[in-house]
Amino acid sequence: MYRVVLPILGFENFESLAVEKIDDFFSFLVFDEKTKITIVNINVLNKVSFDFEIDADVLEKLKIKSKEDFDTYFCVVSQNPVEHSIINLVSPIFINEKEKLVGQYITSEKVDPYLASIDKCATL
Repeated sequence: MYRVVLPILGFENFESLAVEKIDDFFSFLVFDEKTKITIVNINVLNKVSFDFEIDADVLEKLKIKSKEDFDTYFCVVSQNPVEHSIINLVSPIFINEKEKLVGQYITSEKVDPYLASIDKCATL
C-alpha cells in the first residue's frame, strides 16, 4: 500500500491506495475493490514536450531529493474509440516507489489540449 501525501483530485477521502502495474507504461491506482483509475507513465509520452516546476513543499511531502526518487504519471480518460481518449497533463501524479508515497500535483503551466490526445502517445 502507498500512503497518499497529496490528495488525488476526486478521491480526497482516501489516505492510502494500491498501485497495480499493467506494464512498463500503464498502471492502475486502486482505491478500493470498486474504484480504480488508469494512469500512464510520462515515458510513454515521448512526443509530448513540456516542463513544469514542482513546489518545494510537494518535494518535501513526497520525500523527493532527485529525479531518481519518483516516477511521473498522468490520468487517462478512456473513450471509445480509443483515439478520442485524453490524458490529463496538468495534474501529474508522482509516485515515490522507495518510500511508498503518492500524490497529485496541479501545475500552473499551460498545455496545448491537442498534445494530450491519446493518439499522440508512442505506443498503446
